Amino acid sequence: MKENVRSKIWAMALAGSVFFMSACNNSDYTKSPAVEKENSPVKNDTTMNNVSTNDTVSSPTSVKNSITKKKGKITLGKMSEKRTTNMKPDKDGVYEMTDVQPVYPGGQSALENYINNNIEYQQPAIDENTEGTVNVQFIVDENGNVINPKAIGKELGNGLDQEAVKVISKMPKWTPGKVKGKNVKTKVVLPVTYKIEE
Repeated sequence: MKENVRSKIWAMALAGSVFFMSACNNSDYTKSPAVEKENSPVKNDTTMNNVSTNDTVSSPTSVKNSITKKKGKITLGKMSEKRTTNMKPDKDGVYEMTDVQPVYPGGQSALENYINNNIEYQQPAIDENTEGTVNVQFIVDENGNVINPKAIGKELGNGLDQEAVKVISKMPKWTPGKVKGKNVKTKVVLPVTYKIEE
């Protein structure tokens, strides 16, 4: 009796296995893509195949490119000249007023070109609408060297003051100022203006 029951259990187990195997063979998971393509009618895919090439939805890059960025312009004012008859040096031997003013090599237009070609109006400052004038004070010594440049007055911020000072500190030698025909140390103030253009 036990042997008979055992035989029936084995027969049922084998029949179940055969059924499972045949079910797997007919499933979509085991069909090859090539066979599936040949045997199936053309499907109306509503996802990517029906997307029009004239899709009006803009990609992120096209949206980014369509935004116009603000630009910045840098201009240089004329050197400030103090009008005084007192041509005496301070305790450091620096004159504020001289008979002959110091001159950048090539004159004012060359100086403007140097500033425009070297000072960078950084994008974060433009984005934050930071504009105004940085007054950079420095000394042109007896040999024409630019020494001790620093921003004076109210700070603009966003690195604009530091940028103007950095570029002016790297200027080439000037023709020094003169008092009674002698080269002297002269204080110079250059106004560098940052202006945003739409």
